Amino acid sequence: MLSDEEKRELKEMAASKQLREEFRMLRRNSRTIEGRVSVDELAHWLTIMARVCPGDSKRRKFIHEADMRL
Repeated sequence: MLSDEEKRELKEMAASKQLREEFRMLRRNSRTIEGRVSVDELAHWLTIMARVCPGDSKRRKFIHEADMRL
């Protein structure tokens, strides 16, 4: 059961146009992720990421484990 204060906060959040738009954007993005990504879209994303994070990637030590379970 929600307290009166929690109900008030939820109503204020629901009235926020910016918050509703952010949730719409998250929903659109999650639907995009669920779908298949074309090679062109992947290449575009990789190009953008290379511009955002320039430079060589860090070298990482290879993990020699035969059985890796979480």
